[in-house]
Amino acid sequence: MTETTVKKTAARRVQPKPDLLHLAMTEARAEARALADLPKELIGGQHPQRAAEIYRSRGSDWDLINRRREKVGTAGVDGLIVQAAFAAFGTRDTAQVREGLVRLAALAGAAVERIDKAAA
Repeated sequence: MTETTVKKTAARRVQPKPDLLHLAMTEARAEARALADLPKELIGGQHPQRAAEIYRSRGSDWDLINRRREKVGTAGVDGLIVQAAFAAFGTRDTAQVREGLVRLAALAGAAVERIDKAAA
């Protein structure tokens, strides 16, 4: 009996898709390092407490706008980002400001990822 040998071919490796969010955050980190020194105060101006109150009020306004947009199916990332920015600075508690800025960065990163996916 004769045996036939089967030619083995190397298995194709599937190229992993790039993690677009990771790439966007790496780009943002590099951009942050390139910025000049930021001001010492998180909320500036002659009356920072008033500024925090105004930001809080604007954040509430954008919360209502976003709810209305969502009801009629016209919600957008823009409204969420603007609301998050105002909400982040609507307090004088640095832990809450930090939490708001992390949310803002997450929204911005997700928006950049969505843009990159659409472009790919």
